[in-house]
Amino acid sequence: MPTLRIVNSPMNRATYDATIARMDLDHVHPLGLIMHGATEVDGHMLIAQVWDSEEYLRKYTEERLNPALDALGQSLDFDSTVFELEHLVTP
Repeated sequence: MPTLRIVNSPMNRATYDATIARMDLDHVHPLGLIMHGATEVDGHMLIAQVWDSEEYLRKYTEERLNPALDALGQSLDFDSTVFELEHLVTP
């Protein structure tokens, strides 16, 4: 089932950019990722992602995101909410 994750991350824009660059997310798309969007609000990042399933999300977090954050000396602890989507339209 499609899964939405909303992350309220304490990282600033520079740290977010470094994390995205380290994973080359703009060019190397994780299997199962449908959409990734982010914006900076009051000095921290809000991130929304839609995944084909929670399994793909878990695998991405464990295999790509956590190692990238760890390599940059960033906390792996961030506020994240996950929802199963009952309806998803992708034009």
